[in-house]
Amino acid sequence: MGEEKKGGGQKQAISLQQLRQIQELAETIRYGSITLVFQDGILIQIDKSEKIRIPKT
Repeated sequence: MGEEKKGGGQKQAISLQQLRQIQELAETIRYGSITLVFQDGILIQIDKSEKIRIPKT
C-alpha cells in the first residue's frame, strides 16, 4: 500500500496513527461522514462532518 521512493523504500499512503484516528472517528460518529483527502497518493486531510437528527414532533 505504498509508492516507491528514490531510496528504494516505500512511503505509506496511510500511517498506523492515521488509521487509528480514522477508527476513533468512525466509532464516535452517529450520523454523518468522514472524508479522506489524498495528494500524490498520501493522506493529507481527514474531514469529519456530523449531522444532528432532530426528532419529529
